[in-house]
Amino acid sequence: LCAVRYTGVAGAAFRQEQHRRTLPPGQEDTVTMTVTYSEYQPHVGDQDALKLTVAGAVQESGQVLAKELLVRLHTPELTLTLLGPAVVGQEVPVQVVFQNPLPKALSGASLRMEGAGIACPKPAAL
Repeated sequence: LCAVRYTGVAGAAFRQEQHRRTLPPGQEDTVTMTVTYSEYQPHVGDQDALKLTVAGAVQESGQVLAKELLVRLHTPELTLTLLGPAVVGQEVPVQVVFQNPLPKALSGASLRMEGAGIACPKPAAL
């Protein structure tokens, strides 16, 4: 498992596992891997993805199988709601909702609103 930059460049692997299985004819097996935020967070940036590479070898035949999965990390959405009528030349209250999806508190975050007719936008502390 490694991080992949938005440019496509892969970083060094930060997790590796090895599993051995014996499968009877016609059977399948599942290997589950859970990756916590605290494990991948030091390795990813704002626009990065995670790349999982799986390789398997069949001991009896020497056949090698491989597969890669690229997992894009989604950023949370902002929800904007007008709390009154939008009338030219008048203020209109806007509600902005952001939910922190991380298992730790965010600090130093700010919100900046810009748009046509908004004079001198000022950042608002969250």
